[in-house]
Amino acid sequence: MRITKAGGQTNRNYVVTHKNKKFFVRLPWETDVINRTIEGKNILALSKNKKLASVLPTYHCYILGKKDILNQKDKNVFLVPDGTMVAQYIQGKEYSLELFENKKYQKLLAQAFYAFHTSGVRFVNIYDVFRDETEKYRVAAQKHFLKDIVTPKTIAVFRNLEQQAKKKLMSIKKGVPTHNDFIFQNFLVGKNSKVYLSDFEYAGMNRRGGICYDFGFLFADNLFRKPAITKNLFEQFLSVADKVYKRKLDREQVYAASQAVIIMQFWWGILRYGTVKTKKEKQYFAKYIQARAKKAQELAKTLQM
Repeated sequence: MRITKAGGQTNRNYVVTHKNKKFFVRLPWETDVINRTIEGKNILALSKNKKLASVLPTYHCYILGKKDILNQKDKNVFLVPDGTMVAQYIQGKEYSLELFENKKYQKLLAQAFYAFHTSGVRFVNIYDVFRDETEKYRVAAQKHFLKDIVTPKTIAVFRNLEQQAKKKLMSIKKGVPTHNDFIFQNFLVGKNSKVYLSDFEYAGMNRRGGICYDFGFLFADNLFRKPAITKNLFEQFLSVADKVYKRKLDREQVYAASQAVIIMQFWWGILRYGTVKTKKEKQYFAKYIQARAKKAQELAKTLQM
């Protein structure tokens, strides 16, 4: 058996080679941040959905309450943290902006999104970015001393932006399945350029923005990467997605979702700034917060919030 590290922020990830077969193994770090019971039930729903077989790795094992919930007949007791997971290892590379600039890979990514969004998978939880993330992070962040990183004026501006984003982002009664963490690191390009989706920790039945939230998340996150995405390039991708989805995606909702994501990340960054210990980590999250404070206000002018 051979074990190699595979990175991870909220988890400890490994590639395990056993009998000439490779597996992806995840041991969770932050069990208090992610609800592993919900995630486990969602992974079970994903694994049972045959329409998703082409865009997901095969899930072999998910431990919840010391039991493997993906294999009901397995009576073994597993003394590992909830959320420990074993899945198929996808040989390939992470999706990147360089690939995104190629229309071929834009279409492949849009097709993977479409397969997921139209799969009919029913997640067990309802997801609303404002309720499930922004408010939670904001309340927790405000318990820390904030004056050394953001001004009271900035806090007031973001409370107002949050309220405006809530008004713009449409509510959906039934909810639709969304990933809610569409970043390039969660897309894998395997053999024959096949695109796989991974990391469903934040997935749920989205009642705020629907599938537009996933597209908005992709745009928002890549505004802060190097090199950063441009609106023209993203619009090119949306035009490709329009053809795949056979309808024009609501641009106003996509960009309103982007604003909601940046606001959420702003509060998450403050929370992280207040909890990290080292000077290097403090400097990183200070820049993280400042970048999002600036971009959210710029985007608000564009959206006329």
